[in-house]
Amino acid sequence: MKIIPKEEADQYPMLRQGRHTAVHAYLLQLKPGEKLIINASTDWLSKTTPHKLVREFARKRGWKLVAGHSPDKKTWIVRRLE
Repeated sequence: MKIIPKEEADQYPMLRQGRHTAVHAYLLQLKPGEKLIINASTDWLSKTTPHKLVREFARKRGWKLVAGHSPDKKTWIVRRLE
């Protein structure tokens, strides 16, 4: 076991029990104006796109999120507005 200081601990998102994914944990950390890049081959393992997760996440929290894919279609980009 290891105790880490608060500054270092803030860098590690924590997944809670339930149906939360790593993408969900990173969405929680987004501040207005920031973007999250989701790599299709390593970060997202489902056959479907993460658009539904992003849409439901934004609806439940009252945030405005815009999601789309990169021109090469290898990553998805989520930007938080406001």
